[in-house]
Amino acid sequence: MSLKDRLKDSRRKAGKTQAEVAEAVGMSQPAYQALESGKNQKSAYLPLIAQFFSVDPLWLSTGDSPDAFDANEVKAPIVVTDDLRDQFVWIDVVEANFSCGTGESIEFHFDAINGKIPFPPSFLKDRNVTEKTMKIIKAKGDSMADFIKDGDLVGINLQQTDVIDGEIYAVYLAGEGMIKQVFKEADGSLVLHSLNDKYRDKVVTEENGKNFKVIGRQFWRAG
Repeated sequence: MSLKDRLKDSRRKAGKTQAEVAEAVGMSQPAYQALESGKNQKSAYLPLIAQFFSVDPLWLSTGDSPDAFDANEVKAPIVVTDDLRDQFVWIDVVEANFSCGTGESIEFHFDAINGKIPFPPSFLKDRNVTEKTMKIIKAKGDSMADFIKDGDLVGINLQQTDVIDGEIYAVYLAGEGMIKQVFKEADGSLVLHSLNDKYRDKVVTEENGKNFKVIGRQFWRAG
């Protein structure tokens, strides 16, 4: 199989459109179309495309990997290999842990690192994030379906903690870390909204706000 055939086959098995692939990895749709049509044979985005398709990055790039593709497998971070290491910025896939002190002292830590995912340097530059300010977490549950599904990988910007009305954030509230769409109310409260309408909104008020903290803004996802 040629590169264009591997791309087309993997995309169809993953059930994605060309536009969805391009948006997920941060490249233009014409640039992706050029790869899948065979006009271009190389791209710095291939490892990221492989992650989005849940296929082996070396197989996608060269066809040499023996790893079989299973569209039903749970997505896993790409293993860092020496031949790819220096071409990309490798971002940690982490689990957030929380520690709470008195008053409004809520701290979060990323103690558990479950792997890394490669991003072209231009991807981070265009989105004004760095290796230190971007983290990737795995979504749990279906409260944000269909935009973010259970097991999807979600990129968050730790520097963007000021709430923009209607944007999606990773937050902590009353002992629970979650990903929610956040709305500002006229009275100063915040509404944590789930896209899945079977989940009720959570409201952050002055009273329970001492147990609330914004971790960062969601700006990328793979799923």
